[in-house]
Amino acid sequence: MGRVFVFLLIIGFGFTSDVPFPENWKNMNFVEKGVILRGNPLYGIVPGFHKTFMNDTAYKHFKKHFTTFKQKGSPPPFPKGAEVVFVNFKDKEGKVPRIILIMYKTGKAEDEGGWKWEGFLMPDKKRIVKNPAKDCANCHYKGQKDWDGIFIPHAK
Repeated sequence: MGRVFVFLLIIGFGFTSDVPFPENWKNMNFVEKGVILRGNPLYGIVPGFHKTFMNDTAYKHFKKHFTTFKQKGSPPPFPKGAEVVFVNFKDKEGKVPRIILIMYKTGKAEDEGGWKWEGFLMPDKKRIVKNPAKDCANCHYKGQKDWDGIFIPHAK
């Protein structure tokens, strides 16, 4: 946990994001849960148990194109206003959030892939993303025109 905290402090210094904390994440549509184990590149950032939620805009799009997502195909891009929230927990029961990450679809060309990203260290809701285009988009977007940057491997 010490290395994770130090890493988060480093990426959190000097943030510039205007993505608000998703106060209603517990009331959003549940999409998936999973565990990030040692050996996964994300283990140093969000180790252990997580859940993913979507607002109604994102969830409606996701359900409409669910088969394409599960087959790792190329569904159409999410609509403007879509919000995807990834919650990493301290516990295996999913009751104590450690980090909350959010993707918000602006649809604006100046935002990488039309998305804005942010992360919050809990419980203080401290912003932890210094450079969203580098810290988030480098994995989620990668400039691919046929993919909208959403990872949902455990969705049911």
